[in-house]
Amino acid sequence: MKKQSVLIPNRGTVALDIIQSMRSMGLETILLYSPEDAGSLPVKLADRSFKFFASRPEDSYMDLESIMEMAVDLKVDFLHPGYGFLSESPELAEQCDNHGIVFIGPATRVLRRCRDKITMKNTARNMGMQTPAHSDLINSPLDIEFVSPELKFPVIIKPVTGTGGHQIRVAEFRRDAQDKLQQMLKRESIQQDGVFLEEFLPFAHHIEIPFLRDTSGNLLILPEIESSIQRRFQKVFQESPSVNIGNDLRQSMMQDVRRLVEELDYVGLGYMEFLVEKGEAFFLEINPTIQVNTLIPEVHMLSNFIKKQFVLARGEQLHDVDGVRIFEPRHNLILVSLNAENPHDHFRPSAGTVKDFSHYATIRNVFKTSLFAGGEVSSIYDPNVGKILAFAVQRENAINDLRQFLNTILVRGIHTNLIFLKKLLESPHLQRGETIVDFLNLRFEFSKRPRSEDEVELAAALLGAAFHVENRRKNYKAQLERMKQPNLLRRIFLGR
Repeated sequence: MKKQSVLIPNRGTVALDIIQSMRSMGLETILLYSPEDAGSLPVKLADRSFKFFASRPEDSYMDLESIMEMAVDLKVDFLHPGYGFLSESPELAEQCDNHGIVFIGPATRVLRRCRDKITMKNTARNMGMQTPAHSDLINSPLDIEFVSPELKFPVIIKPVTGTGGHQIRVAEFRRDAQDKLQQMLKRESIQQDGVFLEEFLPFAHHIEIPFLRDTSGNLLILPEIESSIQRRFQKVFQESPSVNIGNDLRQSMMQDVRRLVEELDYVGLGYMEFLVEKGEAFFLEINPTIQVNTLIPEVHMLSNFIKKQFVLARGEQLHDVDGVRIFEPRHNLILVSLNAENPHDHFRPSAGTVKDFSHYATIRNVFKTSLFAGGEVSSIYDPNVGKILAFAVQRENAINDLRQFLNTILVRGIHTNLIFLKKLLESPHLQRGETIVDFLNLRFEFSKRPRSEDEVELAAALLGAAFHVENRRKNYKAQLERMKQPNLLRRIFLGR
């Protein structure tokens, strides 16, 4: 009997997670990778690997036609999209359906509804949920003139169908919004579907609630994750449960999750996102894929959520869930993202060869990374190269454990944001739980880091060389002065 196979058109840590999870389920793992990732760990560990012709995301991990062509030619049984790239694409899910390939994720109809953020907000509002004030669809910078004056600035400009936070912009006033709209709408992918404006709430808390639902309607709701601390709308620090919402609000939000997923007849893994301000929750959107922070609910439950996705995609039921189950947390979990970027050069992505890499984890740490000594890191994709988690019964102990673990990580050859993460965990505001959406601008100052050992050695060598040159210069000058003085013997014999 032919062994069933799964196609993985993704990279980095999520590809590693999928390879490990699917192999343990008895599937053959087949990876699609770009030339830029030819020497990566996923390529080394997958059962089989096939290379895209080019490295640009549009020509590789986001090339729907090439991905489906390979899926059909290889006669795969399943496709797991991972996160990012085409993971939320209803077109990819539909193509899989058309070719008899099981797409490991929600149904095409659900992905279509989740992709349109304005439609999802309207659906939630019609069910009695609050949403942040927002505009209608905008397809031109001139449309800013028709935006209701009741929408207060500053605002966030969001693509209607975009994934991830890297395309989001903040506009402080109307003219600023018009200029940024003009820049954003030059991108073909954004221009095609348009954007919208949403009121920016800098002092709010960003809350996500993970959930799993099967075809029988059994629903598992996991502890909320606070991911308020973000840099350029990319999550940097996340914790669960949140210290900024009370039990009554928590229960109310989880009931909103139940009502909305039942309305959508959602099957699979998802994350419902809210903003919480002054004790009120505002629905944002549903992320219908696995996330970087899926490690948090996995550790809460001591369970593999990629395997759960696989089970749900096959139409099987959740174990130990009859009706609606709300999972109660037993620990405080802290998660940070390790990125290949230079914090002292505007967080510019860092590329190159990892010359040295080591770390030492304890029983309370989980470190998942695609780094290895001798490996190459590219700068053309997302800079995330790892996720680091610590857990403890007390929140402060989890933070301290994470700080200690970060001090054991050594990466040489590329820049990382390690020094930034260490500084962040030292913040009194963070330690007191005063985390807000605009935390990095309003409550955190990243000062110049202390010199590393290598830099100290280099500075000492340069200083020593400078002293040596200065001494040589002084000696040479002294010799010139002596040569200018009259010589006693010359005066005796020459009469001078």
